[in-house]
Amino acid sequence: MDSTAHFRIDGNYDAQTYWERVKRSEVFLGLDRDHMRASQEKIAGATVGVAGLGGVGGAVAMLLARLGVRHLKIADPDAFDTSNINRQLGAAPGTVGASKAGTIANMIHETAPDVTLDVYPAGLSVENAADFVAGCDLLIDCIDFYTIAERYALHQAFRASPTCMGCLSSKMVGYGANLYLFTQDGLSLEDFYGIAPGTEMTPELMDKLVRLQAAFLPRFPSLGVIYEWMQEVGTAPMIATTPPLTHYLVGSRAALMLAGLDQPPYCDALPPMPSYLWVDATRGQCGIYEFTGAFANPDEHAAFFGKAPD
Repeated sequence: MDSTAHFRIDGNYDAQTYWERVKRSEVFLGLDRDHMRASQEKIAGATVGVAGLGGVGGAVAMLLARLGVRHLKIADPDAFDTSNINRQLGAAPGTVGASKAGTIANMIHETAPDVTLDVYPAGLSVENAADFVAGCDLLIDCIDFYTIAERYALHQAFRASPTCMGCLSSKMVGYGANLYLFTQDGLSLEDFYGIAPGTEMTPELMDKLVRLQAAFLPRFPSLGVIYEWMQEVGTAPMIATTPPLTHYLVGSRAALMLAGLDQPPYCDALPPMPSYLWVDATRGQCGIYEFTGAFANPDEHAAFFGKAPD
């Protein structure tokens, strides 16, 4: 498939239906009725790009459509497999082998027919990144963290965009998830990674990328057990209960940003990278931390199970 190819599903906008379907959200979008309406109009007029439609991106794209965003650009090169059924929107026995981008686009169109969708079924690529980002007001980076060249291209196009207010991303480990924000004048992904495109993916490089994306270790099992599983299976483990946490973190911050409510006095600002928000159900805690290349809690497993970290 041509890596630059995409297709459009035009939205069919009916004002009465649109305002009826979004009215349950409006009270939390402003201080009074006029403010609420103005915030929803900002959301309606926004264009959001969601790159990657796996455990996070597909559901976030649907959340944004339900929120009332009327123009989405979505990209993913993959097809559903059986292991996706535990967590991914659109994954079911009947969609195994089907395009994630095409399936999610059809689901959104059926749910919110007033949303216009630009669909990139070959995924986000070095060749199409600038076209994908063009016109976007906000980007959601849900590309696999080890896909370096494509993520670099997305972030380079983001920093060159005259319209894009930010790029949100989130990763999950165990029962916890993070949320982080790239800004155009802040830390770049290339400087954060410090890895040349095309670098061979070794166990050492994978370990570095894990520490830069998921710096909080789960309480159980040990890191060694997780890495053994990853080497045996060839992918990352994900429990079915945690992706909704990432959907909430990304979707809520996206709503606040699009409505212009993402700063005091409406809410606390999310500090940009390398700072990040971490939320964890096993601890009942959340907080702002910083990616340093080291695990934030290296002794977590040993503290409860009496075994030194692997």
